[in-house]
Amino acid sequence: MGRKGRKGKGAAAGGSAGMKEATLVRVSKALEDFRASNAEVYTFEPDISKQERAAIHEMCRKMGMISKSSGNGERRRLSVYKRKQKRGPELEQGPSYLGFSEEARHVLQDLFMHYPPGDADLSGDVDQSSSDKAANIKWRTDNAFCRPAMSKLDITKKVEMLASKINGSEQLRKVMEDRTKLPISSFKDVITSTLENHQVVLISGQTGCGKTTQVPQYILDHMWGKGESCKIICTQPRRISAISVAERISAERGEAVGDTVGYKIRLESKGGKNSSVLFCTNGVLLRLLIGRGTNASKARNQKRSLDDAVLGITHIIVDEIHERDRFSDFMLTILRDLLPLYPHLRMVLMSATIDAERFSQYFNGCSVIQVPGFTYPVSKLSQIEYIKRSEIIFGSYNFFPPQVKTFYLEDVLSILQSAGDNHLTSHKTEGSVLTHDFKSSMDDSINLALVNDEFDPLLELISAEQNTEVYNYQHSETGITPLMVFAMKGQLGDVCMLLSFGVDCSAQDHDGKSALDWAQQENQQEVCEVIKKHMECSSEKSTEDNELLNKYLASINPEHIDTLLIERLLRKICVDSNEGAILVFLPGWEDISQTRERLFASPFFQDSSRFLVLSLHSMIPSSEQKKVFKRPPVGVRKIILSTNIAETAVTIDDVVFVIDSGRMKEKSYDPYNNVSTLHASWVSKASARQREGRAGRCQPGTCYHLYSRFRASSLPDYQIPEIKRMPIEELCLQDLGALTQDEQLTELGEKLGSLPVHPSTTKMLLFAILMNCLDPALTLACAADYRDPFVLPVAPDERKRAAAAKVELASLYGGFSDQLAVVAAFDFWRHAKDRGQDSQFCAKYFVSSNIMNMLSSMRKQLQNELSQRGFVPADASACSLNSKDPGKMLPPRKNARKSVLETASGAKVRLHPHSCNFNLSFSKSSGNPLLIYDEITRVMKMRKILVRMKLRKAHWYSTKKRLCLHLTALFQLLLIGGSGLTLRLWMLLKYTA
Repeated sequence: MGRKGRKGKGAAAGGSAGMKEATLVRVSKALEDFRASNAEVYTFEPDISKQERAAIHEMCRKMGMISKSSGNGERRRLSVYKRKQKRGPELEQGPSYLGFSEEARHVLQDLFMHYPPGDADLSGDVDQSSSDKAANIKWRTDNAFCRPAMSKLDITKKVEMLASKINGSEQLRKVMEDRTKLPISSFKDVITSTLENHQVVLISGQTGCGKTTQVPQYILDHMWGKGESCKIICTQPRRISAISVAERISAERGEAVGDTVGYKIRLESKGGKNSSVLFCTNGVLLRLLIGRGTNASKARNQKRSLDDAVLGITHIIVDEIHERDRFSDFMLTILRDLLPLYPHLRMVLMSATIDAERFSQYFNGCSVIQVPGFTYPVSKLSQIEYIKRSEIIFGSYNFFPPQVKTFYLEDVLSILQSAGDNHLTSHKTEGSVLTHDFKSSMDDSINLALVNDEFDPLLELISAEQNTEVYNYQHSETGITPLMVFAMKGQLGDVCMLLSFGVDCSAQDHDGKSALDWAQQENQQEVCEVIKKHMECSSEKSTEDNELLNKYLASINPEHIDTLLIERLLRKICVDSNEGAILVFLPGWEDISQTRERLFASPFFQDSSRFLVLSLHSMIPSSEQKKVFKRPPVGVRKIILSTNIAETAVTIDDVVFVIDSGRMKEKSYDPYNNVSTLHASWVSKASARQREGRAGRCQPGTCYHLYSRFRASSLPDYQIPEIKRMPIEELCLQDLGALTQDEQLTELGEKLGSLPVHPSTTKMLLFAILMNCLDPALTLACAADYRDPFVLPVAPDERKRAAAAKVELASLYGGFSDQLAVVAAFDFWRHAKDRGQDSQFCAKYFVSSNIMNMLSSMRKQLQNELSQRGFVPADASACSLNSKDPGKMLPPRKNARKSVLETASGAKVRLHPHSCNFNLSFSKSSGNPLLIYDEITRVMKMRKILVRMKLRKAHWYSTKKRLCLHLTALFQLLLIGGSGLTLRLWMLLKYTA
């Protein structure tokens, strides 16, 4: 929250408030490194103060670790331990046996006498012939990745048809004209010629340069120009991106989606073997590459199937690789091994901001093409000469990034203190000093100093223009400053001169390196010492700005979002400027809501004729999301409160001002507590640069970072890849019974890999078929794979109504279950749709009509998949005989006291506010109910653990922690417990039958 904590106390009560920022950064890094290490204990140095000791205790509690102080006086030490899971007394004493009645035993004996298990059932061996046959059917029916069978005549007709459409449509001619103005258009020939000679090409381009929509078309037109057909697979990290980009490219070519350009995501596709360009998610392509398993006895069939799939693909484009999601990282490792086996295959890696050198080295030094976002024509430079200088391929233009003025927290506080001055006007005058010719001269001088050690031209330019913008000038392609040049070359006198001019030592080039980093890399020890001492003096000097910063940091908790500061800064921007949208980056929905409420409570922003406040979050309806792209009426200021979704996923072209809180919600997995941790963490330097780039899409912009320069210099270069901070059960299937101990594929593993859904969801469907309740399971499977159909309103009163509507729906099927709420919502929506009343139903129960229609379509496709693979008959209603009342086995509610939940480790948890069971209560006489849940998430700000219902991974068949939120009875668990059942690690049951 803003200045106040949840219990009414000031933010300073948060523990870390008042702590020196340098100490806070150092302690936070030490704790993070310890948690990521294999060490069991970490002991801090003895000279920490009482305030620092209290702050460390607080931070350890939030991170789920144990901290203890021991000793007295100078020997007093603070040690941190990783929390280990407790094993209850029931497990220590051995299993408790659950007996069966004589009648039940007779029924089981009769069952096994009539249907005795065979040797294969008892040993778990797989019928290779039947499973191979099913797999072959799977591969034959999936032709979306096949290369179109097009002759040269067919290709010629396609090209002529496209030309005819463009000539006959003024709109398409305008589109073609706009395409030629994109920065990427200058690189068209370079991209295609490089792909002809290299198997892997890396394209690094600023957001908005056109790489995502244009590169596939350049390759397609190039292949058609040679008279050859092609199959270009383009992967995206999100399904919405795969669909929207396919639609955009089809529109640019005057075609419908599914013709030349199609897409394929889980349970939905348009286009197939006749499409030359196919967009898909990373997970879809990953399934294609590893769908055959790793069983050695199937190597021959695996190679044949892989050949059938990959030989039809000519190009693979992996976009947004900088996001480092677990699917893309795993996929890249497989593709690197496949490339030598398939020489015909070409791969393009694309991203807005990446560590180009690291990815290039991973793919054996592949070619790199760097494309900026804005272009200014200058004199042509020999391409070969430029490659020798920077080893980056480029065209015949020199490129300058958009002018973005950057302020940090100390600047913001100073600006707000001097309320009478217009901070934007003064800096605009200063920013107009450097002309394009001067910038070009600076670039040439920096290049000469780097390549030929000729420093005089650079020194002359610095002396001629005595201006801080010249001293801190960054090379247009590399971002290298004069200070970095002199530092890496060991020019100690010139370094001291620039330091005396007040040069910014924290400036970083496009690879995230500062002048100090360059000096250390080049082993310039004297220069390193000088820069370090200068930075220490600068950080310790008691200037007015630093005093203001220290006073502010002592009064707030830097881990929290100060909504009051954001409101004051927004007001200052609106007073000092007349136009331009403002984009505010916030960690999550809670912070967006609090900031929104703060603005609406301010008399300044209450005038809707002057201000339009919008939210951008994945949870809000798509109709609301689309409003952020529309330009407001003249005289209306648009303010967008967004998460990091606005960094790369979307481009809002009228944004001029960006407020960066420096925070983002990041999910990680704590293996010691076996819980997921959802917390607001500091962004990386790469993300900070991306946020800066959001400003100034249409004119020079301004970015305000709400953290200090010292904090900015301590940020990590990049976020930790998702594969390193998430449980990857989709990739490691042993826990699901898909692999044996020696990593051989089991029969269950064959079935889990046969459906285009999460393996856990497949297992749920198999149980549903066995228990004749497939219909609700289909709904849950599709909702898990797509998204929750319930809409989260923005207004507080509507949020309460939406929560009540969800509880009402769940109660219709027995209540106390988030899954039943989804099932009830779909069933009653389906009935309402048959009567033509679906719109009224969606409005009443806060359900998205678009998502419901999508779920309906996905259910049909998933049911067809089950039928084609022999899991269910063509009429699947025979597998849903017990689905009319899926909630009838739930225990009755006993309204009494509010429940207190305890995990196996002894931690107290609370239910997620969005769950139907949030106000769960029961009486002592009824006994303690069992609760199945999807995941436990620790939310740092609340210092609580939330049991969260998350349909993303719908497990309602197991007793592990990652389960959906569902009040259940012991009988239900016994049905699916196998030969034994462990409840919360404190109750071990064995069956006597």
